[in-house]
Amino acid sequence: MEKLRVTYSKSKEAIYLSHLDTLKVIQQALIRAGISVEYSKGFNPRPEITFAHPLSVGIESTGEIFDIVLTEELDPPYFIKELNKVLPSGITILSAEYVDLNEKALMSRVYAATYLITFIYPKEKLEGKNLKEIENIKAKYQRDMEKYLSQRNILVLKKSKNRMERIDVKTQIINYEFTLDGKLEITVATGSRTNLKPEFVLSGYKEFIDENIEFEIKRTRILYM
Repeated sequence: MEKLRVTYSKSKEAIYLSHLDTLKVIQQALIRAGISVEYSKGFNPRPEITFAHPLSVGIESTGEIFDIVLTEELDPPYFIKELNKVLPSGITILSAEYVDLNEKALMSRVYAATYLITFIYPKEKLEGKNLKEIENIKAKYQRDMEKYLSQRNILVLKKSKNRMERIDVKTQIINYEFTLDGKLEITVATGSRTNLKPEFVLSGYKEFIDENIEFEIKRTRILYM
């Protein structure tokens, strides 16, 4: 048996697949590609496929990871080529490498994830403005984001069925910086113990500026120990 660590991207219509649907798509692709996978033992055997961390529906990613145990060793480029032939549009295998079969489960080792956040600026605020004015408007949103994230405490309203409460997410934000083209790259605590979704952080920003601005979110990396 051989354990292969696979990195893949999820885009286009595939972002609307749930975690369970994504697993089923990959399982079906493995069958169509003729790739033999090891199955668990017991009453209800399942393919030995383990994902690093589920991705929220509607989020694009270029850094998803799963481990798969094969019954025989295959050349990684061959594995990538054959699986990509049969995967649906929007799911693409990017890389694959063999790892120690006895490694601790990948999901239990995940501690953070990095996201790239793109501002979708309100059209009504940009219409009729010259280039300098548009750049000033965009810079204002970015400065407000910097102010929001640099607070000592970042209190975000969390709604549940029975109550609403404010949660301080400051300690769960590991790092952030702005790219040259004005996007926000943010790394947040992710895993089985703590899982801060970027959508939650952004909802706090909207409240901070008292405006319902929209964003595009892309997960670019999953970090594990």
